Amino acid sequence: MRTMFAQAALVVCVVLTVQFAAVSSARPCTAWAVAGYRASHGGTLLAKNRDWKPERDELKLVVPARGFRYLALFALHSNGRRFVAAGINERGLAVISTSASSVPRKERAVGAGGLNEKLLASFDSVESVMQQKGMLSGGHPIFLMLADNSEIAQIEIAPHGAVASKTVNRGALCHTNHYLDPKLLWANHKIGKSSAKRLERIEQLLTGHHCPLTLNDFISFSGDRHDGPDDSIWRTGSSPGKERTLATWIVSIPVKGVPSLYVKLANPGETEKSYRLELDESLWTHGWGDGGTIGTPKVPHSHL
Repeated sequence: MRTMFAQAALVVCVVLTVQFAAVSSARPCTAWAVAGYRASHGGTLLAKNRDWKPERDELKLVVPARGFRYLALFALHSNGRRFVAAGINERGLAVISTSASSVPRKERAVGAGGLNEKLLASFDSVESVMQQKGMLSGGHPIFLMLADNSEIAQIEIAPHGAVASKTVNRGALCHTNHYLDPKLLWANHKIGKSSAKRLERIEQLLTGHHCPLTLNDFISFSGDRHDGPDDSIWRTGSSPGKERTLATWIVSIPVKGVPSLYVKLANPGETEKSYRLELDESLWTHGWGDGGTIGTPKVPHSHL
């Protein structure tokens, strides 16, 4: 891990007070990634569909007092709390997380939170995270996927501090909401029907599509409704209060050049919005037209 560096203060138009829950709410989502020959530019592609009961999401640039700037997809709760569901920092490290819904809720609440924020502000590559992955054992049960310009990684954190990981520089990874590593199958108290269906479907799309894959291919995958309102990759919910897809986050990181980001927001009661952003120095310095900037976020004292 490279030591966190102090950044000069950045004058921003909007500075918000941000509170993160020590343990974020469940995130029954679908995540997938490719690297090397599976990506059209030889780098990586990383995607997440964020599913939950109807609530708002927003895209913000975070400028910590210390650490790397990062662009984050925030989930906003009705109680005023927010958490980073996905993000990419100025050094090209992308991080997404999904809930370990196969673990009982009480067990999911044991351990430190704020992990996505910590990784985005503190690390500059997949390798740097993997070199320090022992620190992840203090986190609550959750699944992470990481990407930089050369490799992707999948990390499973189970109850009692058990951690399993897999790193790929040529190939694909995908995940939903139950443990896949043979060493952690014991942690699956109950595998949900939707989690199993969505995993099966994203595996079909990744293996059945011609290589290499593009950002547009990933956008197409994210909208797939093959298995109905509650079990598809893009979920619409079979009733008003049911979980549904609230946002899509897809980042394309070439071996050389500037990463590209696609974000789709499906906030309740609002017209769907889509963004395509080039993550160049201008964006890191000035933000973008529809986006705001957040100053130093307040993270839990128990963060890793």
